[in-house]
Amino acid sequence: MGNCNLVLIYIYIPKKKEYTFPFDTCEIPKKNGIAQPFSMLFNLLTSIMIFFFLIKAKSIQSFILLLTILSFELFHTFSHSFHLNGNIQINVTHTMTYLINIAFFLLFYKQTHIFPSFSFLFYILLLVIIDIYSVFNLSIVYYLLSQSLIFISILLYYYQYLPGFIQKSIYKISALVIIIILLFLNEKYNCKRMLSVYPKFPYHIFIEITGFVLFFIICSNFYKL
Repeated sequence: MGNCNLVLIYIYIPKKKEYTFPFDTCEIPKKNGIAQPFSMLFNLLTSIMIFFFLIKAKSIQSFILLLTILSFELFHTFSHSFHLNGNIQINVTHTMTYLINIAFFLLFYKQTHIFPSFSFLFYILLLVIIDIYSVFNLSIVYYLLSQSLIFISILLYYYQYLPGFIQKSIYKISALVIIIILLFLNEKYNCKRMLSVYPKFPYHIFIEITGFVLFFIICSNFYKL
């Protein structure tokens, strides 16, 4: 009998790196009191701004959208103040992004009376599957990308059916989402280097400031629908 060569093929699947939200963000947490006061402050200001537009909402659907965004931001504010054991905070935050996307869909459907095509729904389903896989197997950057892609895809699908002032805001919203992703990538790969230069500087506030602008553009436009 001839030699039998056994060839083993290994499929590499990147392992999930634990991400403790918010204490893996680039603001060194304090041991006593409010853990990350600078990030907490900007999120608190963002929450107040969202509430201002929430009480001015023109329809039930726009009210629901702003309420889901406010709930997300209030929990975000709490998370930068106190940490709960385990991954509950990142899991709750991630779940709330789904509620925001659903609220956007309900608002767009009410505004346009257009239900998505089967092909678009199938595309969104694929993104959801990728997102769920990323949550359990990959680092935060991957499911930040997948969630952002779901959000931007919904905006672009309904773009042609929406009022002109909303269409103009979608360009800004998409650009700011991309900026936030880039800031997250910078924070992930360069945080230690940045903290070695200025250890006490709360670099994460750059993401929070950009988030304030993003939510301002969303709320100041979408409350009118």
